[in-house]
Amino acid sequence: MLAKLGSINERPEFRMDPQWSETGDRYLLKLFRDYLFHQVSEEGHPWLDFGHIVSTLNKLDVGSLERICLVSRDDQNVLIVSFAELKKCFEAAFNELLL
Repeated sequence: MLAKLGSINERPEFRMDPQWSETGDRYLLKLFRDYLFHQVSEEGHPWLDFGHIVSTLNKLDVGSLERICLVSRDDQNVLIVSFAELKKCFEAAFNELLL
């Protein structure tokens, strides 16, 4: 799952579209990556919790109906999304790379 997520998120351009990773389902996955790996404490320090990472990936893998709040780095976009919705986005974006 991490290899697939990295293949989607770390691809700045696909099919001659420099905004590919910043639009549609892929934007949700970018915000999810930040939720997964870039948590911070109340003081603004990096919060590293491998339990959070493993638990969150498991919820994505099974497509849990639990909802999470994804926030853009500039705090201008806030999206509430279920792991089931994220899983659909994840699978669609990765399958797009295989075509």
